[in-house]
Amino acid sequence: MKKYLLTIIVSLLVGFLLSFYMLKEYEKTDIFPVFNESETAYLIQQGVYSSMESMQENTTHLTDYIYSVIDDMYYVYIGISLDSSNVNKLQEYYKNKDINTIIKTTTLTDQEFIETLRQYDMVLNNTSDEDTIKEICKQVLSKYKEEP
Repeated sequence: MKKYLLTIIVSLLVGFLLSFYMLKEYEKTDIFPVFNESETAYLIQQGVYSSMESMQENTTHLTDYIYSVIDDMYYVYIGISLDSSNVNKLQEYYKNKDINTIIKTTTLTDQEFIETLRQYDMVLNNTSDEDTIKEICKQVLSKYKEEP
């Protein structure tokens, strides 16, 4: 009986010491997030074109835009916002310029760009001046182009 009791005590002591050591090592390691934080953004799409030439011909009246190529189609975007009321304001701004648009959603993960977009959204939310709206769109699109 003493033989078993001594074995049990030694086993518990070794287990305690190993677990204590493992917890100390775990606390030293850096923890990296597995998932990036993301935010849903609204894209104001001006059109979809089948070729670069067609896109360039149909966007000559636009001063600022970005585009993406998906399945050999050119998607042209003229505004981005995180706020749905701002999207409606932007869509109305372009409607007054006789530019038809539709709203698309996307997921952004670049926290720096998201924060920049939030700041522009605050300004956009408090203005109705067309020149300011135009400048905000220009700035946001140029910042989006810079993103990797």
